[in-house]
Amino acid sequence: MTVPELLSDVPNAPEAEPEGDALVEQLRERLPELAMATLEEQAKALTRLVSEGDLEQVRKSVRNRVQSDSVAILRETNPTITAWQADRNRLRNHLASGRLPVAATANPRDRVGHAAFGFALWLGMIHPLLCWQLSRVPWPGSTWLAVVAALIVSTIASLWLGRRFVARAGVRFSGRRALGGAGWPIATGLATTYVLLVCRLWGASFDTMGGFLAVLVWVLSGLVTVMLTFFAYIFATEQEKEEEPGQRLPPIARSRGFLGCVTATVGTVLVLSWTFPVPEWVQFVTADLLSLVLLAGTAPLTLSPELIPRRFSRDPERRGSPRWTRIRDELQAKVDEDDRAWSVAATESVRQRVIGYLNELRNPAYRTELTGVDRHVLGQMRPGDRVVTSLAGVRQLQTLIAGIAGGAVGIAGPRGVGKSTLLETYQAGGLALESNQAHIAVFESVPVRYDARDFVLHLFARTCEAVIDFKPPDGESSSPAPPQRRWEWLRRGWPFLATVLLWVGFGVLGSLAARDQKLDAAGLFTTLWWPLIGLLGGSALLYLAMRWRPGRTSVRPPAKPPVPPGDLAALRARARWALSEIELQQKYTTGWSGKVAAAGTEVGATGSHEVTRQPRTYPQLVHDFGDFLQTAVGCLDALQHMAKPSVVIILDELDKIVSPDLAQDFVNEVKALFGLDVPGFLFLVSVSEDALASFERRGLPVRDTFDSAFDAILRLDYLTLGDSCRLLNSRILWFPEPFACLCHSLSGGLPRELIRIARQVISADGSLSAAAERVVAQDLAGKRAGLRTVVARGDHDDELASRLVRHVEAHAAPVASVLVDAAAAPPVDPQPGLVELSRLQVETLGYLYYLGTVLETFGPNFAEADLQRGHTPGDGSFDTLASARQLFAVNARLAWLTLNAFRTTWHLRVVPAPES
Repeated sequence: MTVPELLSDVPNAPEAEPEGDALVEQLRERLPELAMATLEEQAKALTRLVSEGDLEQVRKSVRNRVQSDSVAILRETNPTITAWQADRNRLRNHLASGRLPVAATANPRDRVGHAAFGFALWLGMIHPLLCWQLSRVPWPGSTWLAVVAALIVSTIASLWLGRRFVARAGVRFSGRRALGGAGWPIATGLATTYVLLVCRLWGASFDTMGGFLAVLVWVLSGLVTVMLTFFAYIFATEQEKEEEPGQRLPPIARSRGFLGCVTATVGTVLVLSWTFPVPEWVQFVTADLLSLVLLAGTAPLTLSPELIPRRFSRDPERRGSPRWTRIRDELQAKVDEDDRAWSVAATESVRQRVIGYLNELRNPAYRTELTGVDRHVLGQMRPGDRVVTSLAGVRQLQTLIAGIAGGAVGIAGPRGVGKSTLLETYQAGGLALESNQAHIAVFESVPVRYDARDFVLHLFARTCEAVIDFKPPDGESSSPAPPQRRWEWLRRGWPFLATVLLWVGFGVLGSLAARDQKLDAAGLFTTLWWPLIGLLGGSALLYLAMRWRPGRTSVRPPAKPPVPPGDLAALRARARWALSEIELQQKYTTGWSGKVAAAGTEVGATGSHEVTRQPRTYPQLVHDFGDFLQTAVGCLDALQHMAKPSVVIILDELDKIVSPDLAQDFVNEVKALFGLDVPGFLFLVSVSEDALASFERRGLPVRDTFDSAFDAILRLDYLTLGDSCRLLNSRILWFPEPFACLCHSLSGGLPRELIRIARQVISADGSLSAAAERVVAQDLAGKRAGLRTVVARGDHDDELASRLVRHVEAHAAPVASVLVDAAAAPPVDPQPGLVELSRLQVETLGYLYYLGTVLETFGPNFAEADLQRGHTPGDGSFDTLASARQLFAVNARLAWLTLNAFRTTWHLRVVPAPES
């Protein structure tokens, strides 16, 4: 999707934005093209096996097959569709931003807000001007004291007014009252004082002190002024730790305020420097009014598109400006990247279906020679590629989640069957979600050792983080994270730094006065009197303003932010608030302090009040977690394209806890979470087969933790022969069915093993028997090494254990008769006290017996009738042979008996299991 295409769709009003379904329809139309591209990749193989006349019919059939499976393909690629739709809408909104008028609601480009901020800056600039202008009037003594008192009162009032105007500007910009308003007048007041003193006293200081000393004084005083102004700026802009985002003026207001300050300073200096044929008071009033007009009007004027050419504008929302263009290019690059990501995911999904269809169409059912197979086709499989959506367990999970409002669902099954892969695929949105749907899914592994309270806190924090990072498909961008307090050390240590600089400055001046006898100390003091008073007065005001923290008059913790339905910004603020509440100990301190010093005496006072939050109890945590989930679900349900359930917590690795008692203890302690009555919130937990057995016994007199904790437990079983054949035929073109049966029998129905064995089978061309011998030889090498390790670590009789190891190594050859003979002649006779060694012998020889059975079944004499027999349900099926591999992890003797049943059906020699 290119910029011109998006521009053609951009409406004149934002409410007419296209729905995500339009993108889904566009992608649906692209699927046949991907199918044709896949056919082109297989062109050489097709021309060898399909005539030119039938090739067009094959293309048409493939196109129709892919089109009929478009819903499943789009569901599998849903994670990339969701990200693509979000970035596409962000680009569309950015392209439309230049056409939107300035809104009457909260908007960083609001002109009234910029004018209010400019007035707050003017309050700081006007006071140094008034002080200087009033000092030019020959007031009587008593009147002069009243004027000074009025100036002091007006200075304090200006701080209050500046705070009010900045707060009002924040409401216009973001809908919230902005904090730190007193810092802006202080910053402009300090800068104006310094500039005014330089303009008026520069020449006098050179005449009195000389060039070198005058420059030194002004440089030092300039450094102090810059430092104090910088501290005032930090106070006005830096966000407090417990402060909610969006309560400081946005960068666009700051930059335009700075431009207004520069413009007003230049204009005021020019008016005061020129000589006009008017009274002096008229010139003063003109300068004051001009500074007000420039500070309050510059920013609103710069927001007018006609004033500044586009190429010189820094407004990111103005169409054609450099920043607007850069953002557009970045968003376009992200959209193109999403397009490529979807193409890769969809191509893989389409390729599986095309290859599966071609195998159905042209692959002969019986063929024992493997030639021309792409050996790299299974080289880079992602975990999600092993998910077979046609499995009964997967379909049952999709059906259950589609109709469930919430609760706790367990996923049970043997190890290696793919529970973790299935849960990861669901978390990514590629399993149970429709196209262009999204949900918030938190994936967490259960620790073997845990504390229930700490684990709930961890889940709570992870859920809050997931809510903060969530990006919905409608393109609404995430709220920025609270900025880090980079200048905290300066903010806290500025009085010390200011004192050091003053000491250094006065020390240099004193040293120079002592060295130069011609230097008039009285004249120097008189010259520096007003700069010194201005700097010290500004420092005192800044110190008091920083001590007087706006909005900190209460010692109560921040209130819980309300969350209206559909307001993601409010939900993220609530999540950040909850994250701060998760901290066990929090301190909220408020206080005041002040100091007055004069004539060697000083009077000071200070006070503070501190509240410490105590750790919450486990029931309180569960209640708060449930309340947050209820709020999150209520907010998300009001959004478009949200899945049901909208919030899911996935707990994996619970089945890895070896002890059933420990697993039950874990479920017991977190059962309160499973029982949260929050419609739209779901727990997905991988559990062991013991938990499934307990759940299936519900209704009987015997009850335990699992049957009362879960609403449903689904079993994810081993792959059947049909599942294995479909998985391999969807990935390997013209993979003969006997070879797929071999892979299934050796894998035991485990998806991971099936892919591993299939890689070994297609690593070389050859016959079915040669492939079986190659795979069995590699398996035997691993089993020999494993047996040595078990014997070395076990407490067995050295002579008998060595006899067993030597017996296995002597018969570890990929020859069916050798392996069966090894199973028929156990080297260790059953004796009392050798239970562990006897069990190890049954497991080891049974596995040799199993491998020998595989070699005999898929040997050189394998016929088409054998293929049919293996497909027929019963003891002679390939599913039975695969189940023998599965049973070795449960009961080796039962696996041996299963092999005997299979061999009897296939008319092979039966070997009885060794005695224990």
